[in-house]
Amino acid sequence: MSAEKSQYEWSAFWQGTTGVFSLAGLVMCASFLGFGALVRGMGYDVWPALLTTAIIWALPGQVILLTLAEEGAGLLATALAVSFTAIRLLPMVTLVLARSALPGTSKTPLYFLAHFIAVTLWVLTEEKVKEMPRERRLPWLTGLGCCLMVIMLGMNVAGFYLTGVLPPIVAAAMAFLSPCFFFISLFSNARARADYFAIAAGVLL
Repeated sequence: MSAEKSQYEWSAFWQGTTGVFSLAGLVMCASFLGFGALVRGMGYDVWPALLTTAIIWALPGQVILLTLAEEGAGLLATALAVSFTAIRLLPMVTLVLARSALPGTSKTPLYFLAHFIAVTLWVLTEEKVKEMPRERRLPWLTGLGCCLMVIMLGMNVAGFYLTGVLPPIVAAAMAFLSPCFFFISLFSNARARADYFAIAAGVLL
């Protein structure tokens, strides 16, 4: 029995891809559409959008990187700015990995999963993973992360090229979808009155 429990159930990988069909996944799609539109508005080709999405995988850092590059900021300053935006993800990464790791197994799947952990994956972990058997959690989240990555790369391309054919006011609105993602994610994960109070206080401040 203990030997069985020490193995991940990778059949859950494909089930994890269905997690995309959620409020958080929908808002993330809109957000990366906006990012694709923003990249084109800044005068870049589509490739910076795709590369920053695949490598950084966190919209604030992606926007800061391209903005500072456009302004001619130094490499060190840009690296520090992007790194500071990533620090906020450290508690999320720690929490998700702690809840999905299976004792006595290889650490390699954890390193792979860590790259995909951002706000959306954390939100869906809070909503769906808690009730899963531990051996299914990491495969489920890995499937979700891989599926999100592929879809968001497509959203980048769609947002980039739709900006050229949509009315300017619509294209501008798409570029402002990114902040909406983070704000709506807060409500998706709010559970107690204190959570809503914290959100309201943040808005007022």
